[in-house]
Amino acid sequence: MDNSLSLSLPEGLLVVEPIGSLASLEEEATFADRASLEGITSSARRAERLAWRRVLRRVEGEACEVFYTEQGAPCLKNSHYQHISVSHCADLVAVVFAQSPCGVDVERVERNFERVARRYVSATEQALVTGKCDLAAIWCAKEAIYKLMGRVGVDFARDIEILSIAFPQGEIVARASDIGEIRLGLMQPDSEHILAYTK
Repeated sequence: MDNSLSLSLPEGLLVVEPIGSLASLEEEATFADRASLEGITSSARRAERLAWRRVLRRVEGEACEVFYTEQGAPCLKNSHYQHISVSHCADLVAVVFAQSPCGVDVERVERNFERVARRYVSATEQALVTGKCDLAAIWCAKEAIYKLMGRVGVDFARDIEILSIAFPQGEIVARASDIGEIRLGLMQPDSEHILAYTK
Protein backbone atom coordinates (compact mmCIF):
# COMPACT_ATOMS: atom_id res chain seq x y z
CA MET A 1 0.00 0.00 0.00
CA ASP A 2 1.54 3.27 -1.11
CA ASN A 3 -0.54 5.87 0.72
CA SER A 4 -3.22 6.54 3.30
CA LEU A 5 -6.80 5.27 3.03
CA SER A 6 -9.66 6.86 4.97
CA LEU A 7 -13.15 5.40 5.17
CA SER A 8 -16.13 7.11 6.83
CA LEU A 9 -18.08 4.79 9.12
CA PRO A 10 -21.62 5.32 10.46
CA GLU A 11 -20.25 6.50 13.84
CA GLY A 12 -16.64 7.20 13.03
CA LEU A 13 -13.63 6.86 10.77
CA LEU A 14 -11.18 4.14 9.65
CA VAL A 15 -7.66 5.20 8.64
CA VAL A 16 -5.12 2.77 7.13
CA GLU A 17 -1.62 3.82 6.14
CA PRO A 18 1.97 2.59 5.81
CA ILE A 19 4.03 2.81 8.99
CA GLY A 20 7.09 4.31 7.30
CA SER A 21 10.58 4.67 8.72
CA LEU A 22 11.29 5.13 12.41
CA ALA A 23 13.58 8.06 11.62
CA SER A 24 10.84 10.03 9.84
CA LEU A 25 8.30 9.16 12.54
CA GLU A 26 10.66 10.36 15.26
CA GLU A 27 11.29 13.62 13.37
CA GLU A 28 7.60 14.54 13.38
CA ALA A 29 6.79 13.14 16.85
CA THR A 30 5.54 15.49 19.54
CA PHE A 31 6.77 15.55 23.14
CA ALA A 32 3.76 13.43 24.17
CA ASP A 33 4.51 10.94 21.37
CA ARG A 34 8.10 10.59 22.55
CA ALA A 35 7.01 10.23 26.17
CA SER A 36 4.70 7.36 25.15
CA LEU A 37 7.78 5.41 23.99
CA GLU A 38 9.20 5.09 27.50
CA GLY A 39 10.11 1.47 28.11
CA ILE A 40 9.75 0.46 24.44
CA THR A 41 13.16 -0.60 23.17
CA SER A 42 12.22 -2.47 19.98
CA SER A 43 12.58 -0.28 16.88
CA ALA A 44 9.57 -1.97 15.27
CA ARG A 45 7.37 -1.37 18.33
CA ARG A 46 8.51 2.26 18.54
CA ALA A 47 7.60 2.79 14.88
CA GLU A 48 4.18 1.14 15.37
CA ARG A 49 3.41 3.39 18.37
CA LEU A 50 4.50 6.56 16.59
CA ALA A 51 2.62 5.60 13.40
CA TRP A 52 -0.78 5.33 15.07
CA ARG A 53 -0.15 8.44 17.14
CA ARG A 54 0.68 10.27 13.88
CA VAL A 55 -2.74 9.21 12.58
CA LEU A 56 -4.35 10.37 15.84
CA ARG A 57 -2.64 13.78 15.63
CA ARG A 58 -3.73 14.26 12.02
CA VAL A 59 -7.36 13.33 12.75
CA GLU A 60 -7.82 14.91 16.19
CA GLY A 61 -5.01 17.43 16.62
CA GLU A 62 -2.44 17.78 19.37
CA ALA A 63 -4.94 18.63 22.14
CA CYS A 64 -6.22 15.05 22.08
CA GLU A 65 -4.75 12.90 24.87
CA VAL A 66 -4.33 9.14 25.11
CA PHE A 67 -4.80 7.10 28.26
CA TYR A 68 -5.09 3.34 28.76
CA THR A 69 -7.64 1.02 30.35
CA GLU A 70 -6.61 -1.62 32.90
CA GLN A 71 -6.52 -4.09 29.99
CA GLY A 72 -4.07 -1.85 28.11
CA ALA A 73 -6.48 -0.57 25.45
CA PRO A 74 -6.02 3.07 24.36
CA CYS A 75 -8.77 5.62 25.05
CA LEU A 76 -9.13 9.28 24.08
CA LYS A 77 -9.57 12.50 26.02
CA ASN A 78 -10.30 15.93 24.47
CA SER A 79 -11.44 14.23 21.28
CA HIS A 80 -14.43 14.39 18.96
CA TYR A 81 -14.46 10.58 19.21
CA GLN A 82 -14.89 8.73 22.47
CA HIS A 83 -13.24 5.46 21.41
CA ILE A 84 -10.25 4.30 19.41
CA SER A 85 -8.95 0.91 18.29
CA VAL A 86 -5.47 0.36 16.86
CA SER A 87 -3.82 -2.46 14.96
CA HIS A 88 -0.56 -2.84 13.10
CA CYS A 89 1.47 -5.45 11.31
CA ALA A 90 5.07 -5.08 10.12
CA ASP A 91 4.39 -2.29 7.64
CA LEU A 92 0.81 -1.05 8.02
CA VAL A 93 -1.22 0.64 10.75
CA ALA A 94 -5.04 0.73 11.01
CA VAL A 95 -6.96 3.00 13.38
CA VAL A 96 -10.72 3.19 14.00
CA PHE A 97 -12.18 6.27 15.68
CA ALA A 98 -15.76 5.85 16.92
CA GLN A 99 -18.46 7.13 19.25
CA SER A 100 -18.95 3.66 20.75
CA PRO A 101 -16.58 0.77 21.54
CA CYS A 102 -14.84 -0.47 18.40
CA GLY A 103 -12.24 -2.90 17.11
CA VAL A 104 -9.88 -3.31 14.16
CA ASP A 105 -7.23 -5.82 13.13
CA VAL A 106 -4.85 -5.75 10.16
CA GLU A 107 -2.62 -8.63 9.11
CA ARG A 108 -0.28 -9.60 6.30
CA VAL A 109 -1.94 -12.22 4.09
CA GLU A 110 1.31 -14.23 3.94
CA ARG A 111 1.18 -14.98 7.71
CA ASN A 112 0.76 -18.70 8.40
CA PHE A 113 -2.73 -18.79 9.96
CA GLU A 114 -3.04 -22.56 9.44
CA ARG A 115 -0.39 -23.12 12.10
CA VAL A 116 -2.68 -21.78 14.87
CA ALA A 117 -6.10 -22.32 13.26
CA ARG A 118 -7.06 -25.20 15.56
CA ARG A 119 -6.92 -22.76 18.50
CA TYR A 120 -9.33 -20.20 17.04
CA VAL A 121 -11.37 -21.89 14.27
CA SER A 122 -14.26 -24.23 15.09
CA ALA A 123 -15.39 -27.08 12.81
CA THR A 124 -18.37 -24.96 11.72
CA GLU A 125 -16.08 -22.04 10.86
CA GLN A 126 -13.68 -24.36 9.04
CA ALA A 127 -16.54 -25.09 6.63
CA LEU A 128 -16.51 -21.37 5.68
CA VAL A 129 -12.88 -21.62 4.53
CA THR A 130 -12.98 -21.82 0.74
CA GLY A 131 -10.27 -19.35 -0.30
CA LYS A 132 -6.71 -18.50 0.62
CA CYS A 133 -7.67 -15.44 2.69
CA ASP A 134 -10.54 -16.93 4.71
CA LEU A 135 -8.44 -18.06 7.71
CA ALA A 136 -6.88 -14.60 7.82
CA ALA A 137 -10.36 -13.01 7.66
CA ILE A 138 -11.57 -15.17 10.56
CA TRP A 139 -8.51 -14.23 12.64
CA CYS A 140 -8.90 -10.50 11.88
CA ALA A 141 -12.60 -10.56 12.72
CA LYS A 142 -12.03 -12.33 16.02
CA GLU A 143 -9.22 -9.93 16.97
CA ALA A 144 -11.44 -6.93 16.16
CA ILE A 145 -14.31 -8.41 18.21
CA TYR A 146 -11.94 -9.17 21.10
CA LYS A 147 -10.98 -5.49 21.17
CA LEU A 148 -14.65 -4.51 20.99
CA MET A 149 -15.46 -6.78 23.95
CA GLY A 150 -12.82 -5.00 26.03
CA ARG A 151 -12.18 -7.72 28.57
CA VAL A 152 -9.55 -10.31 29.36
CA GLY A 153 -10.19 -14.03 29.21
CA VAL A 154 -11.94 -14.13 25.82
CA ASP A 155 -11.65 -17.57 24.23
CA PHE A 156 -11.52 -17.07 20.44
CA ALA A 157 -12.94 -20.54 19.73
CA ARG A 158 -15.67 -20.55 22.40
CA ASP A 159 -16.71 -16.90 22.85
CA ILE A 160 -16.63 -15.66 19.23
CA GLU A 161 -18.28 -17.45 16.31
CA ILE A 162 -17.97 -16.39 12.68
CA LEU A 163 -21.27 -16.99 10.88
CA SER A 164 -20.42 -15.83 7.34
CA ILE A 165 -17.62 -14.29 5.27
CA ALA A 166 -18.52 -12.30 2.16
CA PHE A 167 -15.45 -10.89 0.41
CA PRO A 168 -17.36 -9.31 -2.51
CA GLN A 169 -19.63 -7.40 -0.10
CA GLY A 170 -16.78 -6.74 2.33
CA GLU A 171 -18.64 -8.08 5.35
CA ILE A 172 -18.27 -10.68 8.09
CA VAL A 173 -21.17 -11.64 10.33
CA ALA A 174 -20.26 -13.00 13.77
CA ARG A 175 -21.73 -13.71 17.17
CA ALA A 176 -19.97 -12.90 20.45
CA SER A 177 -20.93 -14.24 23.87
CA ASP A 178 -21.09 -10.76 25.48
CA ILE A 179 -22.68 -8.89 22.57
CA GLY A 180 -24.76 -11.07 20.25
CA GLU A 181 -24.64 -10.70 16.48
CA ILE A 182 -22.10 -8.28 15.00
CA ARG A 183 -21.45 -7.15 11.42
CA LEU A 184 -17.87 -6.23 10.58
CA GLY A 185 -16.32 -4.61 7.55
CA LEU A 186 -13.75 -6.68 5.67
CA MET A 187 -11.24 -5.34 3.16
CA GLN A 188 -7.95 -5.91 1.44
CA PRO A 189 -6.36 -2.46 1.04
CA ASP A 190 -3.84 -4.15 -1.28
CA SER A 191 -2.82 -7.68 -2.27
CA GLU A 192 -0.56 -8.11 0.78
CA HIS A 193 -2.90 -7.11 3.63
CA ILE A 194 -6.32 -7.90 5.04
CA LEU A 195 -8.29 -6.15 7.75
CA ALA A 196 -11.57 -6.42 9.64
CA TYR A 197 -13.22 -3.61 11.57
CA THR A 198 -16.37 -2.97 13.54
CA LYS A 199 -18.77 -0.68 11.67
